[in-house]
Amino acid sequence: MIKDLIKAKGDEISVLEGTDRLQYLIDLAKEAGALEDKYKVDQNKIFGCASNLWVVGEKDNGNMKYQFDADAFITKGTTKFVIDILNNQSAEEISKLSKEDFKPLGIMELLTAQRQSGLSNLLDFLIKLAK
Repeated sequence: MIKDLIKAKGDEISVLEGTDRLQYLIDLAKEAGALEDKYKVDQNKIFGCASNLWVVGEKDNGNMKYQFDADAFITKGTTKFVIDILNNQSAEEISKLSKEDFKPLGIMELLTAQRQSGLSNLLDFLIKLAK
């Protein structure tokens, strides 16, 4: 169940102190691939982020496959952190999630107000793509 994965990921990084969690997100960003420029259009853009973020998703045999790119390490790492949980999971299950279900990740409080808004918009967008 996805909610269990979210809690497990939150528990995993809970041992890291504030700036170490941010460094973890930056390190994740460095592992993330790039999104083809043809997908970097307003239809795929997450608005409200402190930087540019684009996400595309498709259903494959009932599971979601997401791709993304961002032009800032914190944004890209945060997105990778969330998408790593949701990739290859049931679209039906993702579609039933809410932003509240992601609180156990424990990353919202690390982010500035604008990045919190962006993360919230990202979660809405990921859930919408699964519907």
